[in-house]
Amino acid sequence: MLRNIFFKSILLTAAVLLATSCEDFLEREPLDLRVESNFYQTQQDATEALIAIYDAFGWHTVVGFHPLQMFMDIASDDSYAGGASRNDAPNIIQVDQHNMLTTNGEILGLWRKYYILVYRSNLYLEKVEGMEVEESFRTRTVAEAKFMRAYAYFDLLRLFENVPLLTETLKSQTDYDQAQATPQDIANQIAKDLVEAAADLPEEIPPTENGRVSKWAAKSLLARVYLYVNGVYGTDLNAGGTTIDRAAALAEVEAVIQNSGHALLPNFADNFNKANEFSVESVLEISYTDARPWYDWGYIQGGEGNMAAQMQGPRVDEPALEAYDRGWSFAPVTQSLYEAFEDGDPRREATILHENEIVGSLTIGYQHTGYFSKKYTTSKEYAPSDGQPELNWGNNYRVIRFADVLLMAAELGSSNAQAYLDEVRSRVGLSSVPATMENIMNERRVELALEGHRYWDLIRQGLDVAEQAISVNGEIGPLYQGEAVEFNVTFDPGTRGLFPIPQSEVDISNGLYQQNAGY
Repeated sequence: MLRNIFFKSILLTAAVLLATSCEDFLEREPLDLRVESNFYQTQQDATEALIAIYDAFGWHTVVGFHPLQMFMDIASDDSYAGGASRNDAPNIIQVDQHNMLTTNGEILGLWRKYYILVYRSNLYLEKVEGMEVEESFRTRTVAEAKFMRAYAYFDLLRLFENVPLLTETLKSQTDYDQAQATPQDIANQIAKDLVEAAADLPEEIPPTENGRVSKWAAKSLLARVYLYVNGVYGTDLNAGGTTIDRAAALAEVEAVIQNSGHALLPNFADNFNKANEFSVESVLEISYTDARPWYDWGYIQGGEGNMAAQMQGPRVDEPALEAYDRGWSFAPVTQSLYEAFEDGDPRREATILHENEIVGSLTIGYQHTGYFSKKYTTSKEYAPSDGQPELNWGNNYRVIRFADVLLMAAELGSSNAQAYLDEVRSRVGLSSVPATMENIMNERRVELALEGHRYWDLIRQGLDVAEQAISVNGEIGPLYQGEAVEFNVTFDPGTRGLFPIPQSEVDISNGLYQQNAGY
């Protein structure tokens, strides 16, 4: 009955519209007066535009499901693809197997997400200059937009390398043909944006503004960029005439360590509970929430939930008995990561959910290893209070933690390298080990496990290192279930660790885009 009334109302509306002359229609004022031509006027408009940039910062469902942190764990030796079955998510399995097709939808989603972030940042930078805003507001928000553009291009560089570099919006169709930039040009632009952003970003973020970026986030990200670019390409960075070499990158993180007020939480596990969002250890964090309940499966990014939590949760059969709601069992943890922790290291239990912790029964998914992520999962502490449950997980993603900053400084050769490494280890009750590069990288693996960093750490150490760690043949953990061949992975050095440029982008580039090697 309701459907009949609904369709009758549509027909009646259509009849009224048809009875109205075209001339009358054209003479009417638009029903929505907030259009681009009159929107970018006031400081309130600028605030809304800035929020739109931050909104895209946290997206991971532009096409399919592609939380980057989870994707990179799957691409590394820390997780498999998982899911319900071999046919559940073939695009994600392609990432796990390093056998990605150029038509992979989730990879296209990543490309689009980051270029939306670039576009919104560029548009803001162009529009805010002519807006009626306080100068202090303009200075800070320009820095935020530059940071976001740098963040987007850093992931584009690491994922695809050969991408167009856009520092302004495209004004006409004749601008659409943009050639691929060199990796060095992209890296230099990232460095320039971060240096300029750091100069104007605030040192402290008040609680009412949690989620906005700080000076310390920009400095920490710049060091991360340097380590990757120097490791992969063997070069320094040119930040608009300022050279960022090893000493300069070290100075950035030393400033964070000495001046930011950031510190390690006493208890490692507290980093990943709700009470410690935006804690003293969190240098950069993406905010997710269930405060704006969302229901639309057709436009998931319209909400504010973290899909990584839903995707990585265990498939518990009786949620009422558990500390976890039912998830989709993606990114099951490898035996390799489980064994990487030293005996007595409490980070293993805080990082990895063992199947023995499940009280009731568990539906066995694809590539079941017996282990799941405990950092980003369907913990009932984060259970959505309203909306479609799967779409409203509020688990914030910690992009940069102070522990990472300490380990970056140690890796960069700080005179305090031993003290920084010891500080990370003593927090979890482990004794000192020499601050060698091998020990620092091993510490990064277990300290930052399942936070999306391992793959990039392997790639920047060399393709031979990545191949040795990621390629697996016939290694089956004691809790694994499934055919042995399902757990075999072959890393292809011929791709240089890059993802394929989406074929749809190559096709519309008028021959300007060359596909990455190996695809």
